[in-house]
Amino acid sequence: MIKLKITCRAATQIILQAEDRRMPLAERLSLRLHHRVCANCRRFARQVQLMRLASARWRQHPDE
Repeated sequence: MIKLKITCRAATQIILQAEDRRMPLAERLSLRLHHRVCANCRRFARQVQLMRLASARWRQHPDE
C-alpha cells in the first residue's frame, strides 16, 4: 500500500536521500503532495538544491 500522506520529518529524509539514490514513484508523489501543503518543506528543498549547486560549482572552480 502506498502512503501518500507523509510527515515533515519523512519529507526531509526523502529530500536528503534523493541525492544518493533514485526516488521511487510513490516517494516522488508523496513528496510532491506534501510540498503542496507545507511551505517549510518546500523552502528546505530549495535550500538543499542551492547548497548542492553551490558545492558543485565550488568543485569545478580552478585552484589558484
